[in-house]
Amino acid sequence: MFDAHTPLYGAQVTDHFLAAPATVRLNQLMAPLVEVELVFRAKEALQVTDSLTDLWHKTTVAPGLELPDSRFADWFPDLPKNLVVADAAVGGLVVYGTERDTDKCFDSVDAVATVKCELTHDGASLKQGVASEVLGNPLKSLQWLVGKLAAQGKTLTAGQRVSSGTFVLPPKLTAGHWQATFDQQLGDVQLNVTND
Repeated sequence: MFDAHTPLYGAQVTDHFLAAPATVRLNQLMAPLVEVELVFRAKEALQVTDSLTDLWHKTTVAPGLELPDSRFADWFPDLPKNLVVADAAVGGLVVYGTERDTDKCFDSVDAVATVKCELTHDGASLKQGVASEVLGNPLKSLQWLVGKLAAQGKTLTAGQRVSSGTFVLPPKLTAGHWQATFDQQLGDVQLNVTND
């Protein structure tokens, strides 16, 4: 969509990660969308040598809603790749639900790819998605990011969170009650969006 041959990533400030249930004012954002994602948190520093199994053991996982946004109006899906990157990969806000140890939540690395989710707005079903849409497995997305950061002399350290990629083509964020409900006992994540 952004004419990229590899995934894109952007850094995010800590206070843009919101614990659910959260309330967001629509007027604090420019042209936000809403994505269904898994949010991983490093329990210890993640290394470029970590296998998917290592990452499965070294992280927690939570259901998430990412609200990508840009400094540019009407940016999706036509914003050029260089501006997407300059805009911190159109990072906006990330709302995350209850965190659990990834290796306690899933029986195996492969099980992470099978997570299914339903996105609703004011009780109406909008989208359904599966985790395998994220590079075949969201842990692969996390592994890619660890490697990319290592190539730049950076490390994902204990406590840092990663919103790992969307399960669905994102709709526009509008006022109302948003909920993403995940299977495999991940639970849900809830967001209220107001017009004021």
